Amino acid sequence: MARQEKTGSRKSKRKWIIGGIAAAVLVVAIAAGFLLGNNRNAASNGLKVQKNTVEWNQDMKSADEDAGIQIPYYSDVYMKGGTDTIDMTLVNPKENDCYFTYTFILSDTGEEIYQSDLIGPGRALEQVKLNQEVPNGTYKLNIRVDTYTMEDQETLNNAIVATNLIAS
Repeated sequence: MARQEKTGSRKSKRKWIIGGIAAAVLVVAIAAGFLLGNNRNAASNGLKVQKNTVEWNQDMKSADEDAGIQIPYYSDVYMKGGTDTIDMTLVNPKENDCYFTYTFILSDTGEEIYQSDLIGPGRALEQVKLNQEVPNGTYKLNIRVDTYTMEDQETLNNAIVATNLIAS
């Protein structure tokens, strides 16, 4: 009988040890996941740098020449109707010390039809692929330019350029 008590006691100790190890591994895994996830989000705020940009050194008319951050001015935007692609240049002037993102919003509906990734200073995107095809017509378009710090992509400010999207 004493032998059975020793065996039972060993099994009980073994269960506690295994349970303790499993709990410790679980705590470490949760902590590591939390730290890695927070570091990734803190560094980029979910934003990433646009991959297919080109170097841009040309001068452009700014929406506000006296502003600290130069925001390009865009007149009417033309595209082929029934498609989802616009050949136009979205630029972040080289004078800026911040990232840009561009968002296209149809003024009448508030619908976002395009969102770029981060565009660095002196870089440009030469073709825009919309979220949908646009039928022939003229649409009121707001081009929202959001600006972000270079170091940690914190939001600075934004500007809205009102124009027309003409699909024909």
